[in-house]
Amino acid sequence: MRPSSEEFLEIFQIDTTFVKEAAVYLKIVPTLLALQREQGYDGEGELIDVFCRCYNARVSLDPSVEKVDQDGVMLFENLKLAGYVTADRRQGFNREQARYVLQKLALFHAIPIALRYLKPEVFEAGIHKYLVKIDIDAGLSAETLRQMMDVFRQDIVRTGVERGLADRAYAQINECHRRQAQLISDQLTVYCTMLHNDLWVNNMMIKYDPTGKIPCSLKFVDFQLIQMDSLVRDVIFFIITSVNDPELETQLDGYFECYFQQLAANMERLQFPNPEHFTLESFREEIDRVAPYELYHIVSMLRVVLARKESIPDQSEQDAALFFNDNLVEEDYYRRLEVTLRIYDQRGWI
Repeated sequence: MRPSSEEFLEIFQIDTTFVKEAAVYLKIVPTLLALQREQGYDGEGELIDVFCRCYNARVSLDPSVEKVDQDGVMLFENLKLAGYVTADRRQGFNREQARYVLQKLALFHAIPIALRYLKPEVFEAGIHKYLVKIDIDAGLSAETLRQMMDVFRQDIVRTGVERGLADRAYAQINECHRRQAQLISDQLTVYCTMLHNDLWVNNMMIKYDPTGKIPCSLKFVDFQLIQMDSLVRDVIFFIITSVNDPELETQLDGYFECYFQQLAANMERLQFPNPEHFTLESFREEIDRVAPYELYHIVSMLRVVLARKESIPDQSEQDAALFFNDNLVEEDYYRRLEVTLRIYDQRGWI
């Protein structure tokens, strides 16, 4: 159901985000499955399966109402009873788990791309109309936004990175926020698709084989922020916020290549008309072009991902200012932030 807090209703722009999520299950998923079947995917194991079952959704008990009211509801299957678990957000995914997620993500991205080229009218009516870009911070007060930016600057300084890098990082975060507020989209390329746009540990659930070690099924959840932009955003946001790899700086290209190989294979299987457009070189160019504009999203989420468990009660709705509290985070947060800034510096993204 929708949040009960009036503050959260405004922060989360519920009239847009609730409708987006309902559309994923009632409109978009059937459209994706229809294309796969037309392109020869004939086995249940081949069809995209990262969506849980949604039995139905409504915005109100009154069919004439278009805005989400207190009777708005979406009814889903219980993934916990089906054997799916959420990983520990502070621990994140190991290398093998991360590669499994990236392979599933590649199909999630590939089908809308193929549909956009093969059936543009179907893509527009069945998917694109729901990918409205929003400024997720639009519901925050000017004072809250100022506090956020002050905290980011303080956090960057506390990592101990050199002054020049700290200044460039803070400037880039401000540029990211400006683009977000002005709803600026990424350059339209073959790599633009439907994004989950919030793909971190808590927004996916995994089922493991009987040994409890090998993933055998994966579900993405929380689709309130879907939008049309470069797939690089989902990939780099997931890797930096949710992969626990002590060698992340040197292994980053390996994760990118794992994802790209699966993406290219999916595009060929989906009979994309110009598969030669998907090359590792063009993908790397897309990463270098888009990654700089995902920094704000990554940095703002790291504080949430690595917040101390006892600091945020799981089932309560908190004031946004809670996330500015320095007691929320410990040294692992500053270490991850430092690694993020080093990666961005080494790769020329800031």
